Amino acid sequence: MKKLSILLFATFLLFSCELYEQDEYQEYYVVESYLIADNELPEVRLSTTSPITDKYTFKENALSNANVEIRRLNPDSSVAETYPYAEQDFGVYAPQLNVTVRDEQLYGLHVTTPKGDEITATTFVPGNFETVNELQDQYIYQGSQQVEVITTPSQYLSNRQTYYIFTINVVNPDTASLTPFYMDQVLNDGTNIEEFYINSSGIINEKNYQRNENNNIELTVPWLAIAFYDTNDVIANAIDNNMYDFLRSQDVQTGGSTLSPGEIQNIHYNINGGIGIFGSMASDTNRVFIARPNSSN
Repeated sequence: MKKLSILLFATFLLFSCELYEQDEYQEYYVVESYLIADNELPEVRLSTTSPITDKYTFKENALSNANVEIRRLNPDSSVAETYPYAEQDFGVYAPQLNVTVRDEQLYGLHVTTPKGDEITATTFVPGNFETVNELQDQYIYQGSQQVEVITTPSQYLSNRQTYYIFTINVVNPDTASLTPFYMDQVLNDGTNIEEFYINSSGIINEKNYQRNENNNIELTVPWLAIAFYDTNDVIANAIDNNMYDFLRSQDVQTGGSTLSPGEIQNIHYNINGGIGIFGSMASDTNRVFIARPNSSN
């Protein structure tokens, strides 16, 4: 399980996985930003990579004094609107206009660094969708009835199925409320409990799930994505190509493959002039109560 905001704790791993291919270390710019349909424009975080021998921290590697814009693009990639950004903290840039991200729209990132280098990327925001079934008042953890979310389809570019990720946000985190798998990691492996406040599933392939008579999609939340008993927000996210490519190739790099190191492909960033993720998603949230086995409340 991973947090949806994957780059912050993995950046130094991403670059080191590919370092063996280079004779000398080369510094790269790192981008992190996620557009969410019907939400305001997001922050853009800029930094640089570190050598494999050095520890990466965003604060130490933050890239300041860059010129940052996000642009809404026409289908032919010409610019429809430009949204300026300003640095609000070291390496963290915020939009200067109150703008809502539109679904099924193309957006572009344009960064000019203090050295005059350019970083660009584009993302197509998945179409909005909504839950159409009424969820139960509570679910017994690992019981026969899993959390099932039936949603309207999320539209994407032609000839491309929709890919989903479930993100589980605990409402009242407490060590005593951890489910057994995560309790073991906190008590026995020394993992910080905060790592599980936001927990995400792997990529869910739409074609692996049924469509009902109304053409709606029946998605099942995997039990392993749920780290806490009690109240949780279950967020279904339809993800764009950039997030799909990044997550799928990252899984291969970090152990999700039986390939030998010489056969492992590099992580796919879809960013010109840097690495990282400039992605987008459409989201739908449901609040559920996860009860302990043999518990009625």
